Amino acid sequence: MTKAIDVFMVILFPFLDSLPFTLPRYWMFRDRLRISFRYVVGLQILITAVYSAFFYYINLGGYDAAAQWTTITRYCFLLIFLVLAFFLIKESFAKLMFTYLLLLAWSFFVIGNANFIESRYFWNFSGRHPYLAYNMARIVVYLITCPFLLRFFYHTIADALKIENITLWRYLWKIPLFSTLFGLLYCTVTDVYAYASWQFLISRYLMLFGTVYVSYVALRVLEISRSRAQLEEALKYADRNLQIQKKQFDTLTGHMEDMRRARHDLRQHLTAVQAYLDSGDKTSLAEYIDLYRKSLPSDVVEYFCADSVVDAVISYYADQARNAGLEFKSKVIYPKYISVTSTDITVLLGNMLENAVEACKRDTADRKWIKLRIKPHGQSQLLILVDNTCSAPVTFEAGIPLSSKRSGRGIGVASIQEIAARYDGMARFEHQDSIFCTSVRLTYRQNEAENSAGVK
Repeated sequence: MTKAIDVFMVILFPFLDSLPFTLPRYWMFRDRLRISFRYVVGLQILITAVYSAFFYYINLGGYDAAAQWTTITRYCFLLIFLVLAFFLIKESFAKLMFTYLLLLAWSFFVIGNANFIESRYFWNFSGRHPYLAYNMARIVVYLITCPFLLRFFYHTIADALKIENITLWRYLWKIPLFSTLFGLLYCTVTDVYAYASWQFLISRYLMLFGTVYVSYVALRVLEISRSRAQLEEALKYADRNLQIQKKQFDTLTGHMEDMRRARHDLRQHLTAVQAYLDSGDKTSLAEYIDLYRKSLPSDVVEYFCADSVVDAVISYYADQARNAGLEFKSKVIYPKYISVTSTDITVLLGNMLENAVEACKRDTADRKWIKLRIKPHGQSQLLILVDNTCSAPVTFEAGIPLSSKRSGRGIGVASIQEIAARYDGMARFEHQDSIFCTSVRLTYRQNEAENSAGVK
C-alpha cells in the first residue's frame, strides 16, 4: 500500500506542476481560443500525462537521477506549455507573456512554500516517501491562495486585458519578468538547507506579492488613464452632439417659418389661380402652378431613427460625407428601449462613422461610398455594421487595423473594442475587395421601461 502511494505521488507530481496554473490561463482567454475550451483541457491533460510518464521513468533511476533531471524536465515542459499557449490563444505576445509570467510567479510561490515545509519539517519522512509531503504541501498552499489570486486574475487582470494599447503592453509584461527569472534561478539550487531557511521563504513571498502589487498598481494607472481618455472622448462627442442637435433645431425652426409664410401667402395664390380659371388661360395657369411648386420649402429634415441621440450622430456624419462628395446610405432599426448608454452609443457610432468618412476622403476611387446598418439580432443583441470604400492597403496586427496617422493601433479602434467588450460583445475589422468593413455586436438588457410597457 505504501509503495502504491509513493508511485501515485510520482505520477501526481507533474499534474500539480502544470494543470492548476495552465487551465486558469486558458479560461481567462476562453473567448480567444482557436479550439473549444474542453479540447484545450483534454490536450493539457494529454501533455501532462506524457510529462508524468517521463518523470516516472526518471525516478526509476533513483534519487540521483531524479535530482539530475527533475529541473531540466520541468523547464522543458514549461517551454512546451508556453509555446502551446501561443498556438492555441489568439492574443498578442505581450498579453500572453504578462499572464503567463504572473501565473508562473504563483507557481514558484507554491513550489517554494512546499520546498520550505518539506525541508524544514518532513525531511526524514521524505527520505522514506519521496514527494508525499511535498505534493500535499503544494495542494494546501494552492488551495489557500487560490481564491485570492483567481479573483485577482479574473477581475483585475481580465479587465486590464480589454485595454488595447500596444505600446503600454510592450512594457507592462516585463513587470513580472524579473521576479520570475529570480524564481527560475532558485530552482537550480540543490542545497536542501537553503530551502529550509526563512530567508528563502520570505524571498518567495516578496517575489509573488511584490509582482502582484506592482502589476496591480500599473494596471490601475492604466485603467485611470483609459477612463480619462474615454471621458475626454465622450465629452468631445457630447459637445459635437449638442452642436448637431442645435443645427437640427435651427433647420427645423427655419423650415417651420417657411411653412408659416407659405400658409400666409396661400390666399393670394388661390386668388391668382381663380383668376386664371375665370379667364380660361390654362397655359398661364400651368406655368403659375409650376412656379409656385418650386417656391415651396423643401422637406429638408431627414430622420434616420426615432432615437434622438443616434439620429443626431448619423445626421452629422451623413452631412459630412455628402459635403465631401461621398455617397451615404443607411438602414437603421434601433430598439426603442435599450440599455446601451447614450454616451457609449455616441462614442461607438461616432468613431465608426468618423473612421469611415476619413478613409473615404483619403481614398482615390472614382465612386466613394459609406453604408451603415443597425439592426437587432435575436432578443438581446444589437448589430452595427459600417462598410466603406478603401482601395489603399490596410495593415493588420492580430486582426486589428493599425493607424495610418501614428504607430500602433488607432485610438478610435481601441475605443470601439473597449465599448464592445463592455457590453459582452465583439468588434471585427475586415478589408477585402477594396471595401473596409467594421462590425460590432453588443449585448443589451431589457430595461424597466420596456418591461413595464409589455405589462398590460
